[in-house]
Amino acid sequence: MSTRCDFLGLLLLLLTVSLPANGQESSHPNFSLLPDVPAEIGLGGPLVGTHGGALIVAGGANFPTPLTEGGSKVWHDDVFVLLPGEEQWLTGQKLPRPLAYASCTSTARGVVVVGGSDADQVYSTAFLMRWDADSKQVLFESLPDLPAASAFGSAESIGDIVYLCQGKHQKSDLQLTGGFWQLNLAAIDSGWQSLPEHPGPVRFKMSTAVQQGPGGEKCLFLFSGTSTSETDQGDPRFHAYTDSYRYSPLERLWIEVASLPLLDDPRHLVGEEKFANERWPISASCAESVGTRTILTFSGSTDRYILDNNGKVLPPAVRPQFLPRVLSYDTVTDRWSDVGRMPVAVVTTEAVHWQGQIVIPSGETQPGIRTPKVQALSLESTAAVAHFEALDYAVLGLYLALMVAIGIYFARRGSTTDDFFLAGRKIPWWAAGLSVFGTQLSAITFMAIPATSYGSDWRRFVGSVMLLPVLLLVIYCFLPLFRRLDVTTAYEYLEARFSVAVRVLASAIFILFQLGRMGIVLLLPAIALSAVTAMDTYLCIALMGLLATIYTVLGGISAVIWTDVLQVFVLIGGALLCLIVTIQDVGGLGAMIEAAQVSDKFHIFDWRWSSSDMVAWVLMVGFLFTNLVPYTSDQTVIQRYLTTPDEKQAAKGLWLNLIITIPTGLLFYGLGTALYVYYTSHPLEQWMLPAATDQLVPWFVVTHLPSGVAGVVVASIFAAAMSSLDSSMNSISAAVVNDFVGRFSARGRQQDFLKLARRLTLVLGVIGTGAAMVLATYEIKYLFDFFQRVLGLFGGGLLGVFLLAVFTRRCNATGALVGLVSGASATIAVAFGTDINFLLYAAIGSLTCFVVGYLVSLMTGGQDRDLAGLTLATLRDVRNDAG
Repeated sequence: MSTRCDFLGLLLLLLTVSLPANGQESSHPNFSLLPDVPAEIGLGGPLVGTHGGALIVAGGANFPTPLTEGGSKVWHDDVFVLLPGEEQWLTGQKLPRPLAYASCTSTARGVVVVGGSDADQVYSTAFLMRWDADSKQVLFESLPDLPAASAFGSAESIGDIVYLCQGKHQKSDLQLTGGFWQLNLAAIDSGWQSLPEHPGPVRFKMSTAVQQGPGGEKCLFLFSGTSTSETDQGDPRFHAYTDSYRYSPLERLWIEVASLPLLDDPRHLVGEEKFANERWPISASCAESVGTRTILTFSGSTDRYILDNNGKVLPPAVRPQFLPRVLSYDTVTDRWSDVGRMPVAVVTTEAVHWQGQIVIPSGETQPGIRTPKVQALSLESTAAVAHFEALDYAVLGLYLALMVAIGIYFARRGSTTDDFFLAGRKIPWWAAGLSVFGTQLSAITFMAIPATSYGSDWRRFVGSVMLLPVLLLVIYCFLPLFRRLDVTTAYEYLEARFSVAVRVLASAIFILFQLGRMGIVLLLPAIALSAVTAMDTYLCIALMGLLATIYTVLGGISAVIWTDVLQVFVLIGGALLCLIVTIQDVGGLGAMIEAAQVSDKFHIFDWRWSSSDMVAWVLMVGFLFTNLVPYTSDQTVIQRYLTTPDEKQAAKGLWLNLIITIPTGLLFYGLGTALYVYYTSHPLEQWMLPAATDQLVPWFVVTHLPSGVAGVVVASIFAAAMSSLDSSMNSISAAVVNDFVGRFSARGRQQDFLKLARRLTLVLGVIGTGAAMVLATYEIKYLFDFFQRVLGLFGGGLLGVFLLAVFTRRCNATGALVGLVSGASATIAVAFGTDINFLLYAAIGSLTCFVVGYLVSLMTGGQDRDLAGLTLATLRDVRNDAG
């Protein structure tokens, strides 16, 4: 079943977009060479770091007499400094003693050097190397000793905290102890503190880097490494590891992440068949982070081709050079990519950021052989350049002006509140259907759906399919009741069915939720747009908020619906443009599908049993009830299908909405998948990607689409945000005027109510725009998300009230009110007391409300009012009597 559905998704995608292949070469790392270090034959295990703008290389070890000629390793104490723009290294300084294979990390206070070894022993000492620009000298400052000695370990720093993964504690490679410690440079008197060790085998020569984790926290990442054991005959055995781990400083917890990839060895060495289908180790490699989500690793040893067929160590002269392979790890998608090659393969050295480059000084090219070369990877030359030019601004401006023109046009055609809120019930069915679709697809969704398929797979596409049973219920059960009563808001029906108290409470919940939503639907797209263009966040908010307010105040629901119609075409067109360009850039549709299949990106159904994961039953049940909430209890959606001339036209509009939703879901999920294929085939561009995956689509737009086209797609993001905002403004105004002012006002003229509606809309627009600006100023959007989430917990209870109203005869107002509170309470308890998936909240809230509300109604005497035509059953009775 899963395979068949997955294939259907691929087939529909093929039918949706048919493009010719147009291949494009993958990007490659752009290396250059800096001046050689002044050690003629190079150094293995040098101390490397940067401070005060200076590149510092010190110590290290080499073989002045080649190892192949029986030479011995010599440790050095020279200090070399390279300043920006200089062609000569500064020399003449010495370390306190010869030292190599120490762990180094660059901090604002200096280069921290931990442990290391010389010809006689492994050290536990630690010190700082600081560059003093005035004296042009490297100054040394002692730090607390380690709890145990360490060489061939790895050090990293996050702020003032230095972390050390212990290497070997003695000259022998056997019997590793695997310590993990931290030192606070701001409180060195407290010394090194022990931390939990990673859960993998004990090792040394590991590779580490600091990068943001999936939640934005700076984490320590550890890759590969090696250990050594001996046979009974005393022959060494080398164990190179391919596992990887992420350490969270906040949680003090290690988590295993993606292992190193399966890669072929392009050297085609004798005996390579023994290592077929094995992952690629990178022992003794160096690593460095770039951007906010990428870690690059450089070269590394596989610990292969060391032993002959009899298990004896081969002479160094016949062992191959290390492979100059550069790998990229994406911390967001948890995936590895082969980026390309570096000029010279090196191990036992460090990679550091310096002058817009990643610099890798010296190192070991094969056993016993070093290189003096200093390799530098330019980051600027590999970056995709963002552009949003005059033509893009012109396109965006033209679009926004058109929105206002629509509002002005309809301002002359509305003279009553019925016109302002329901467009005189004259909206064509197809326009109403497009408007329902447009108001459900916010700018956040427009960016988030591709981000979802980029980061995982297609399993959430089930949500689009589950709209079918939802609309069957709405069209055949809810719509007839709403249209028979000729209501303006859905909550008028609740008064007729239960009481005015139920109507007022339900309307108030809707109003509060929409007030909480308006600021966020403006803020998040504005943040995304400002992050990838030169547009100011406040300018984005002002443009979207004020212009949406203007055309909504002027034209009412007519302007809202007709701008929605235009915005839907712009929205879909923008996504389609992105998809076309992306597919062409990866070599055509066939190449994209083939690459995505390899990564299992089209996977939809997960048939495991779990209530916390995104498994099939959770998605089906969750999306069924989550979609039911807006289509049955949300005024922004219901108001659309009340604007058509009759029930039949409204039903046709809802069917159109369904017909659009499924292929559009394919479009957006396909776009995310295509972007995944593009960036995995262009891994050097990954490091420039925004940390927030939701910004992926606008980033691709401004870095890859031509001028003018980028303006159209950015306009589509504006369109989606404005569509959500105008819906909230008009619907809140409708709820306030009809459910509160009109309901409790003894007197009132249509003209007075119309003026009030327009004034309310204006005030709401100002509130929404102002709220977004306040949130942007004080950066309290996460608190606001929490507020919105709490209010959203009442959505399931509100759905439960409508289910009680439509499908039962015995439920009364008391039962409905108690059920609503019970549903909300149950949802809050589940949300904050369990790990149940949030998609099930609506189901839990609505079912709890339904069961409790029905039982309370039975205990309080049931229903005693005339329900003719107010429930599904009594509506059928009325129709049968009339027939």
